[in-house]
Amino acid sequence: MKKSINYLITITAIGVSLYYLYSAFYGALSPLQQRGILFFASLFIGFVLYSINGKKRNLSKEKVPIYDLILAIVFLASGIYFFIAVMPSRVLNRGVWGPTTFELIFGIIAMVVTLELTRRSVGMPIVIVALLFLGYAIFGPYLPGDLNHKGYTLFDLSEYLFWTTEGIFSIPLGACATFVIVFIIFGAFLDKLGGGEFFIKLAYSLAGHIKGGPALTSVISSALMGMISGSSVSNVVTTGTFTIPLMKKTGYRPLFAAAVEAVSSTGGQFMPPVMGVAAFVMSDMTDIPYWKIAVSAFIPAFLYFLSIGIMVYLEADKEGLEGIPKSETPPFWRTLGEGLHLIIPITILIYELMILKASPSKAGVYTVIATLIVGILEKYIKTRYIPWREILDALKAGTITMVPVVAASATAGLVIGIVSLTGLGVFFSKVIIQIAHGNLLGTLVLSMVACIILGMGVPTTAAYIITSILTVPVILKLGIGLLPAHLFVLYFAVLSFITPPVALSAYAASGIAGTNAMKTGYMAWKLGLAGFFVPFMFVFNPSLLLQGNIIDIIIYSIIAIMGILFLAISLEGWFGGGRLHILGRIGIFILILTLIKPNILTNLLALLGIVIILFIHKRFLSRNNTSMV
Repeated sequence: MKKSINYLITITAIGVSLYYLYSAFYGALSPLQQRGILFFASLFIGFVLYSINGKKRNLSKEKVPIYDLILAIVFLASGIYFFIAVMPSRVLNRGVWGPTTFELIFGIIAMVVTLELTRRSVGMPIVIVALLFLGYAIFGPYLPGDLNHKGYTLFDLSEYLFWTTEGIFSIPLGACATFVIVFIIFGAFLDKLGGGEFFIKLAYSLAGHIKGGPALTSVISSALMGMISGSSVSNVVTTGTFTIPLMKKTGYRPLFAAAVEAVSSTGGQFMPPVMGVAAFVMSDMTDIPYWKIAVSAFIPAFLYFLSIGIMVYLEADKEGLEGIPKSETPPFWRTLGEGLHLIIPITILIYELMILKASPSKAGVYTVIATLIVGILEKYIKTRYIPWREILDALKAGTITMVPVVAASATAGLVIGIVSLTGLGVFFSKVIIQIAHGNLLGTLVLSMVACIILGMGVPTTAAYIITSILTVPVILKLGIGLLPAHLFVLYFAVLSFITPPVALSAYAASGIAGTNAMKTGYMAWKLGLAGFFVPFMFVFNPSLLLQGNIIDIIIYSIIAIMGILFLAISLEGWFGGGRLHILGRIGIFILILTLIKPNILTNLLALLGIVIILFIHKRFLSRNNTSMV
């Protein structure tokens, strides 16, 4: 029985992956049908794969309860029914006469099942958010003041949220069923054919011998793998199993090692060119070309990882940790040569998206094909072996990895639909602007808090979509451009993964390192704190998004780099081989705040003030060292 279930899941998963690769290239069905296939396939696989207590089952060892098997089969049959029910002619009739009572009940059950799959595969936080919004839609007439609205019955919600493309089958699931799944499959192929191991080894060869090298290896490899994986947590688990033990072995505290991995893996979600597929979703929502988003995000991502790298280096200097001897690290050029075939698909992807400006779906398919070809050639040339098992495993892993993404996206769709149906977004914008009294900085701070709270415990793509629906309109009302507003929201939705109390990336890393989850979360938050300033800097100064004249871009980029360097010194409290006095740290931090708004004169004066503080600090260190001698 176990083997039969495993075979059925394998066949379904592989079939779904092949279908979406095919449809990405040759064209999709109607929106409801295209999204419905992935939705019901995910329900079928999800209820077999995830137990009622939220644990992922090992199907080769664990028995699936009869009730989950029955539900899974029902969902498979329901998917066939839904596919027929949303044929264009049937949709047209429903638009004229409305859904039948059976269809409305079917929709209500589907919404409940969506929340249950989300609870099992993702967790309770996003389910609680969705339930609050559903409660708001139903109990609107009983709410006070501006929160009051006419209210909607369960049948109303079923018609709007299930039988149209405004709820469950809205933008998030639409993105999943077009290009997100293609890039998840690409990531699966890259991983199964040795990409994860190659990125870690390459980073190790680059940075392993530098002071703080093992931790810098984590930063580099997590940035490379994280931009493709689409999930901060899965990236922690993938790269962290190697980097965290390596950091511990070379003298880093387990707590610090776990925090470095968490904050690095999280940053991969806004690392160009793929940005954990968030850039494609953003492009879909804003109609801004993908290539423009990816190019604009380069400097902010560089600043984020620069801040982590500096913090890591300073920590190593403080603890007296040296890098690994050069003789013990793999040679860079040999490592690059061994994995060169894995860089070819990424090069093709960048060429397709940036130069040819192909659609994300087609670019993704070309990249998958390229990965497949180079992977087969590499294995065959070296071992005369064609990796059929790895290929099938990658196709299977692609769809299975999508299950929690689909569940979260469908639940996010419920939230989006209710915001649209009730006008809650207008109320939310009004409240934030009133509290901030129309002040841009105050509005941004409140929007940041809202993004972090709404993003806690929610997968990256769903977190970005939910937070953008509510907070972007607020920022736009104060004159900020569409792209800076969306990137601002994306950053803080992603940074919720390292912000306690629900810092999922940190919790995953703590499990590998054997540390306290909450302490790891606070350490990760501290390491990533310099990165929290980056979104404010590019909102006030679009030059950091490569907008404006080249002179401004160069000048303000240099100022931003200096600012991030000094902010890291202030937060770490260490410079020039000695501990920085608390007054010096506070002084530097205050001067850094003036760099958020662009003004060359005040910015240069602030940097000069910081240099003077550090000069005085060095003089005191020199005197103390001389007196000790």
